[in-house]
Amino acid sequence: MKIIWGLENATHDPRTIVTLGSYDGVHLGHREIIQRLCTKKRELGLSRAVLLTFHPHPQQVLRRHNSSVALLTTMDERLKLLATTGIDEVIIIEFTEQFSKTSYLDFFRDTIVTRLGTKAMVVGFNHAFGKDRQGDAMRLKSLAPQLGVDVEEVPPLIVDGISVSSTKIRHALEDGKLPEAAGLLGRNYSFSGVVVRGEQLGRTIGYPTANLEIPVGKLIPADGVYAVTVGLDGVSYNGALSIGNRPTVVDGGKQTVEVYLLDFEGDLYSKELAVECVAYIRAQETLNGLDRLKAKIAEDVARVRILLP
Repeated sequence: MKIIWGLENATHDPRTIVTLGSYDGVHLGHREIIQRLCTKKRELGLSRAVLLTFHPHPQQVLRRHNSSVALLTTMDERLKLLATTGIDEVIIIEFTEQFSKTSYLDFFRDTIVTRLGTKAMVVGFNHAFGKDRQGDAMRLKSLAPQLGVDVEEVPPLIVDGISVSSTKIRHALEDGKLPEAAGLLGRNYSFSGVVVRGEQLGRTIGYPTANLEIPVGKLIPADGVYAVTVGLDGVSYNGALSIGNRPTVVDGGKQTVEVYLLDFEGDLYSKELAVECVAYIRAQETLNGLDRLKAKIAEDVARVRILLP
């Protein structure tokens, strides 16, 4: 898969088929659209399937009061997932406030058709782009034939009675509903973080945890304890993940993300750990002292060993 940063570096090919969107999560609904894109490319005898996406995420630019956006995937994660889909080329467009004012008509005509050479386009049922999101599927279907472009709209993908969307996956993760999120993603939710120095309390009770620094903007699941697998230097370990403000030892402290690797010995500082959330074990609790905390962690670890043999 070829990756192009910036529209100014995009090339023209009169046998191009395109899809457009943020594609945060590259979930099952996204994969349905991409699969149709690649199939239609073959049906029409076209030469390249192109996905146009944005960085930063449009909501990070357009949201008022500088409120953060919890993303399911960083750009690096998104590109790795897209590389498994059959897409030929991803073009990453810098999304700015000025760019957001571009009309859908100008963008469709000048960029999608003229610059890229698009002959067909596949979009999701709720897709819209351009100023005030006016470029929806209905308008595209009306406009496209005049410019020699075939536009196809893909209906919503329903999984267990739920239409798949990034928003619903975010809500499921924020509520600690891992099975629901995984069912819509098509995989377990994961994130990576670099191990940084904490207060090293875990060492004093026999459970040294790795304190993770997560990329800004990446969604962190609901507070609680999870059974996870952890990738480190090409090796996978089972682990117990704790997310929360450590109420037993800190009153109202900031949220931390800590993971204890089972059957591991060694220095983890400055290492990057890839964490895959497999099961939610319990909610965060305020316990009566360090002895009770140690006993509770032992229970959590035993639970992980049962869940992840």
